[in-house]
Amino acid sequence: MIHTKFQAPAIDIKHVYYLMMLDQLGSISKAANALGVAQPSLSENITRLEKKLNTRLAIRSPRGVTLTEAGRYLALEGKSLVDVADKITNSLRQLGHDMSGTVSIGLPPSLSQIASVPLAETSRLELPSIKLELTEGLSGHIQEWLADETIDFGFVYANPQNQDIQITPVMEEEMFLVSAPDDMPVAPDAEGNATIRVEELGKVPLVLPSRPHSARRAMDSFAQANGIDLDVVVELNSLSQIIELVSRASACTILPRAAVANGLASNKLALTRIVAPTFLRTTYLARKQTRTASLASMKVEQTVLNIVREMIGKYDLDATYIGGAPCHCDA
Repeated sequence: MIHTKFQAPAIDIKHVYYLMMLDQLGSISKAANALGVAQPSLSENITRLEKKLNTRLAIRSPRGVTLTEAGRYLALEGKSLVDVADKITNSLRQLGHDMSGTVSIGLPPSLSQIASVPLAETSRLELPSIKLELTEGLSGHIQEWLADETIDFGFVYANPQNQDIQITPVMEEEMFLVSAPDDMPVAPDAEGNATIRVEELGKVPLVLPSRPHSARRAMDSFAQANGIDLDVVVELNSLSQIIELVSRASACTILPRAAVANGLASNKLALTRIVAPTFLRTTYLARKQTRTASLASMKVEQTVLNIVREMIGKYDLDATYIGGAPCHCDA
């Protein structure tokens, strides 16, 4: 394999600008005053540039400074470098204040339950120039939307198969066995808490998403790691339908507390904690690496993460915020 060695250019735009001012004003003192630098510093910078180029650029005399042919050439051609640098600087400053446009986000159902409404309200108040497009879908669908660039970013529960998608761990949440209150597989204790050991989980009839989706893969991986087979009696790819079926005591399911908060509050659902070991699931923020991230999407991303962190504490979600650096790790 051939490795190309890259070397930084010998010409510094700042030094070129110094030379241009020197050419325009004709003396070290006048140029230094116009630039707001000390005369020795200006002379030192010009000398440093001459050494890098191994070329004499200016001739000093008691009557002032005269540029050599090389100096005049650099001052003339260097103006285009300075103009481009100014243009880029101004454009970046404008972009830094341009928080407008449309930002599309893919949210899995359980995360959408806690984040979509607060995000919409916060965005309307704090980011009025940004139009949000929030689409709810299972992790498999969100990965497809990321791949074909239908959305700017999304949240998934497993490492995507597409290596072009970069993921960042955001939240680790505990998964519970969810049932109707009169269909709990284990009787609650005196304080109303119920637990089920992993080896007993295989005896509970479950309704779960189908296998192509990462939420199901996470459950199957957990079961396999603990030597049990899950008794999946129904496969449904709609969270609302899963919750409805469970509330009718037709089967149980496995979900985080956030996904069933409303059902718990209305006493239509009940939780049983899975123990020995606890079942934890990681939520990842996902972006397509080759898609340029707009400043608006980055601002919305930070807003979503702030909301997730706040919701964990506000609703006691049995989850831990772990927002960190991007990775390509297996879930």
